[in-house]
Amino acid sequence: MYELFLLGKLMERPWHGYEFHQVLNSVVGPARQVSWGTIYPLLQRLEKVGLIQRLSVPSDKDDGRGRQRFSITHKGKQRFLQLMKSEPKNDPNYRDTFRIKLGNFSRVDIETQRGILDRYLDRLASISVHTKAVTELVSKVPEMNESERRNIMLALAHDRFLAESEIKWIRGKLREDLVNQ
Repeated sequence: MYELFLLGKLMERPWHGYEFHQVLNSVVGPARQVSWGTIYPLLQRLEKVGLIQRLSVPSDKDDGRGRQRFSITHKGKQRFLQLMKSEPKNDPNYRDTFRIKLGNFSRVDIETQRGILDRYLDRLASISVHTKAVTELVSKVPEMNESERRNIMLALAHDRFLAESEIKWIRGKLREDLVNQ
């Protein structure tokens, strides 16, 4: 998810490391913060494998350290497109990953956009089906006390509600936007 975010931002222009930190924290929201210990090792790894390159900017300070900017390489652009088109099966951050992909729609063609939406809709549909099936199972467990059963079923109903709400939103708003492009 973070790799996709960083590469997507670099598709636009070179960025400073601190810019990634500020913007990424605004993307993931107030409940989670991304540390410097996540961003800088990722930048180093991406640089090491040739997906990005470091651009030094001369320092206007006495310490002699220039500010580091990063730009994307041709190999990085290919990796960005690969990440946009992929759909990891077991991504616990699938909603955040989708939001990052959605934010990068202007950087991919309409066919890729539709593929992203179709795969995400498939994931949401499978969540809806799964929660319905598990709800049915939970309702039939004789050893479970009613309080526990009720709470589990509420959690499952919440997951199903989120998935079905997203399906409705995507089929309405996003499909309409794609048709009008």
